[in-house]
Amino acid sequence: MTNLATLNDLIGGQALGDHLSAQVNDLVDREQITRTDAYQRITDAADAGDPAVIAATRQTWVRRDDADPEEAPVRRLYVLERTETGIVVAYLTPDPHTPQHNKLRHEHQALDDHFTGAEAEFGTELLELYQLASWEPFEFLLPTVGGIDNVRPKGVWNA
Repeated sequence: MTNLATLNDLIGGQALGDHLSAQVNDLVDREQITRTDAYQRITDAADAGDPAVIAATRQTWVRRDDADPEEAPVRRLYVLERTETGIVVAYLTPDPHTPQHNKLRHEHQALDDHFTGAEAEFGTELLELYQLASWEPFEFLLPTVGGIDNVRPKGVWNA
């Protein structure tokens, strides 16, 4: 299964399409390339699992089995916000299998909130050490029962 198929299964086609379209629009604005080229680059990157394209608000990422715990000192990250420069993460759960209370590197000590979660901004490259575990798109992006009748114009349209 490709990463795009996995993402589609995770959040649905509508939410994934909206997410990727926003990425395409941003790329077109930043690099002044054609929409066709932007769609190709964004879908290729998403299919390859590139966190720079995939990372979004309301995602949970779990440290990869092959990631060094010294480089990825916390097991789970929850993305509170996607910013122009990176991601703001919270719910940083230290590895429960470590013998010490706190195995965070010195420069990451500010992230330790004694297991109650912390909040910090990082570049999306941090997520290369993690894999996407869950994604909760905003409710207005989710399909609802009878949702089509709520958005389709009433009256003349019978197609």
